Amino acid sequence: MVIRHKGLLAGVVAFLLAIAAFMLIDTNGNNPDAVQTERAALEVPVSARTGLANSADKVRLTLAKGDAALAGKPGEFVLTLNIEPGWHVNANPASMEFLIPTVVNSSVNGQALEIPTQYPRGRVSDIVLGDTALEVYDDGASIRLRPDGKQIAVLEKVGRLEMIVRAQACSDEGVCLAPTDMPVALNLDDTSRQ
Repeated sequence: MVIRHKGLLAGVVAFLLAIAAFMLIDTNGNNPDAVQTERAALEVPVSARTGLANSADKVRLTLAKGDAALAGKPGEFVLTLNIEPGWHVNANPASMEFLIPTVVNSSVNGQALEIPTQYPRGRVSDIVLGDTALEVYDDGASIRLRPDGKQIAVLEKVGRLEMIVRAQACSDEGVCLAPTDMPVALNLDDTSRQ
């Protein structure tokens, strides 16, 4: 009877340690809501998220607009993925059907705005599933959104472009976190020309 209780106690302790490890995966002091800006004013909603780690713990977003877009002409918006060392996200298109590609969806005032989006070519990684080497994005990968003249006019009228970036971060050792939708917004009125 005493041996059975010790085994049960050891199992409970191991379970509690596993939960604590998941909750403390990102212990390096990074703030998942911190966003760096280049030429744009970015807003990321502050949330008091607790629980298991997800891809937002390893990926940050930087959004900037080019000089042509600043002048009210068709140009481009550049969304840069700032990914922690030792991590990557799947390219778009993903290398295999069941993998989650990195995708950007744009909107204005909650209404979808289908801006032509150019995804970079992924880097062929050392990770192989079956006979397929996976293509991934590393830190600094840039996704380019190229609105046309009509879309620029809409954006100028509203003054704000909203995006949701869906990505799944995986370590170079093959451990993947839960995919997440990361919001990012560009306030066109608050940007300064450089």
